[in-house]
Amino acid sequence: MNIIRVELAPEFRGEDVVLLAMDGAGVTTFVTALSDAEQRGSSQLEHDGVTHQFVIQAGAADIELGDNRVVWRFDHAKAVEIVVDLTAMSNDDRPGHCYVDISSPTKTLVLSRDEYVR
Repeated sequence: MNIIRVELAPEFRGEDVVLLAMDGAGVTTFVTALSDAEQRGSSQLEHDGVTHQFVIQAGAADIELGDNRVVWRFDHAKAVEIVVDLTAMSNDDRPGHCYVDISSPTKTLVLSRDEYVR
Protein backbone atom coordinates (compact mmCIF):
# COMPACT_ATOMS: atom_id res chain seq x y z
CA MET A 1 0.00 0.00 0.00
CA ASN A 2 0.93 3.63 0.16
CA ILE A 3 -0.69 5.46 3.05
CA ILE A 4 -0.14 9.14 3.77
CA ARG A 5 -2.76 10.68 6.02
CA VAL A 6 -2.51 14.03 7.75
CA GLU A 7 -4.99 15.46 10.22
CA LEU A 8 -5.40 17.76 13.16
CA ALA A 9 -5.63 15.40 16.13
CA PRO A 10 -7.14 17.15 19.14
CA GLU A 11 -6.12 15.83 22.53
CA PHE A 12 -3.57 13.38 21.14
CA ARG A 13 -1.88 12.21 24.33
CA GLY A 14 -3.00 15.37 26.08
CA GLU A 15 -2.28 17.99 23.43
CA ASP A 16 -3.47 19.07 20.01
CA VAL A 17 -1.07 17.89 17.30
CA VAL A 18 -0.82 17.53 13.55
CA LEU A 19 -0.61 13.79 12.93
CA LEU A 20 1.13 12.54 9.80
CA ALA A 21 0.40 8.80 9.68
CA MET A 22 2.13 6.71 7.01
CA ASP A 23 2.96 3.14 6.16
CA GLY A 24 6.49 2.26 5.01
CA ALA A 25 5.79 3.09 1.36
CA GLY A 26 4.13 6.35 2.42
CA VAL A 27 7.22 7.37 4.38
CA THR A 28 9.36 6.84 1.28
CA THR A 29 6.96 8.82 -0.92
CA PHE A 30 6.69 11.69 1.56
CA VAL A 31 10.43 11.96 2.26
CA THR A 32 11.15 12.01 -1.49
CA ALA A 33 8.76 14.94 -2.04
CA LEU A 34 10.09 16.87 0.98
CA SER A 35 13.71 16.23 -0.07
CA ASP A 36 12.91 17.59 -3.54
CA ALA A 37 11.48 20.75 -1.98
CA GLU A 38 14.47 21.11 0.32
CA GLN A 39 16.79 20.99 -2.69
CA ARG A 40 14.67 23.02 -5.14
CA GLY A 41 12.67 25.36 -2.89
CA SER A 42 9.30 23.71 -3.53
CA SER A 43 7.62 20.55 -4.74
CA GLN A 44 4.21 18.99 -4.96
CA LEU A 45 2.79 15.54 -4.27
CA GLU A 46 -0.61 14.26 -5.36
CA HIS A 47 -1.75 11.41 -3.15
CA ASP A 48 -5.16 9.83 -2.69
CA GLY A 49 -7.06 12.96 -3.77
CA VAL A 50 -4.95 15.33 -1.67
CA THR A 51 -2.41 17.80 -3.02
CA HIS A 52 0.59 18.25 -0.74
CA GLN A 53 2.52 21.44 -1.52
CA PHE A 54 5.98 21.77 0.04
CA VAL A 55 7.48 25.24 0.31
CA ILE A 56 10.87 26.12 1.79
CA GLN A 57 10.55 29.53 3.43
CA ALA A 58 12.92 31.24 5.87
CA GLY A 59 11.72 30.97 9.46
CA ALA A 60 8.70 28.80 8.63
CA ALA A 61 7.45 25.73 10.47
CA ASP A 62 3.79 25.80 9.51
CA ILE A 63 1.23 23.38 8.11
CA GLU A 64 -1.94 24.61 6.44
CA LEU A 65 -4.61 21.90 6.43
CA GLY A 66 -7.47 21.86 3.93
CA ASP A 67 -9.89 19.21 2.75
CA ASN A 68 -8.01 18.38 -0.45
CA ARG A 69 -4.81 20.38 0.04
CA VAL A 70 -2.04 20.55 2.61
CA VAL A 71 0.66 23.21 2.43
CA TRP A 72 3.86 22.33 4.28
CA ARG A 73 5.99 25.45 4.90
CA PHE A 74 9.36 24.79 6.50
CA ASP A 75 12.66 26.58 6.65
CA HIS A 76 15.71 24.69 5.43
CA ALA A 77 16.74 23.41 8.88
CA LYS A 78 13.24 22.12 9.74
CA ALA A 79 12.93 20.37 6.36
CA VAL A 80 16.29 18.67 6.91
CA GLU A 81 15.26 17.64 10.45
CA ILE A 82 12.09 15.99 9.12
CA VAL A 83 13.94 14.31 6.23
CA VAL A 84 16.47 12.86 8.71
CA ASP A 85 13.68 11.62 11.01
CA LEU A 86 11.74 10.06 8.14
CA THR A 87 14.86 8.47 6.66
CA ALA A 88 15.53 6.80 10.01
CA MET A 89 11.94 5.52 10.03
CA SER A 90 12.31 4.29 6.48
CA ASN A 91 15.42 2.29 7.40
CA ASP A 92 13.67 0.60 10.32
CA ASP A 93 10.88 -1.86 9.53
CA ARG A 94 9.21 -1.42 12.91
CA PRO A 95 6.29 0.85 13.77
CA GLY A 96 7.33 4.07 15.43
CA HIS A 97 6.91 7.79 15.69
CA CYS A 98 8.73 10.99 16.53
CA TYR A 99 7.77 14.51 17.45
CA VAL A 100 8.75 17.70 15.61
CA ASP A 101 8.28 21.23 16.92
CA ILE A 102 6.27 23.45 14.58
CA SER A 103 4.67 26.89 14.82
CA SER A 104 1.13 26.34 13.51
CA PRO A 105 -1.60 25.17 13.55
CA THR A 106 -0.28 23.40 16.66
CA LYS A 107 3.10 23.28 18.36
CA THR A 108 3.74 19.61 17.52
CA LEU A 109 3.89 17.49 14.39
CA VAL A 110 3.80 13.74 15.02
CA LEU A 111 5.51 11.68 12.30
CA SER A 112 4.21 8.13 12.53
CA ARG A 113 5.08 4.97 10.62
CA ASP A 114 2.67 2.02 10.74
CA GLU A 115 0.76 3.50 13.69
CA TYR A 116 -2.63 5.24 13.52
CA VAL A 117 -3.06 4.27 9.85
CA ARG A 118 -6.53 2.76 10.40
